[in-house]
Amino acid sequence: MNREQFLCELQEMDIKLTIEQQDQLEKFYHLLKSWNEKMNLTRIIELEDVYLKHFYDSLTLVKAVDLKKINSVCDIGSGAGFPGIVLKIVFPH
Repeated sequence: MNREQFLCELQEMDIKLTIEQQDQLEKFYHLLKSWNEKMNLTRIIELEDVYLKHFYDSLTLVKAVDLKKINSVCDIGSGAGFPGIVLKIVFPH
């Protein structure tokens, strides 16, 4: 899944990202890739795979829970930052 496909899929879930949020996800990807070279955080590291298997999968929670109405979420043991960091970028409140 490339960036454009990812954004289209998010629109289907009624999620619209700002340019800043898109940039934050890109920064997170680059940090993940950089740190993954130092320690094994994930075997999924190709950009299109990260969009699908990390970013998109992290956000599918909105299919069960309306995160726009929730003020806090506890993510225990998110490992490489999934889904916690992705959720915080997309739902900063």
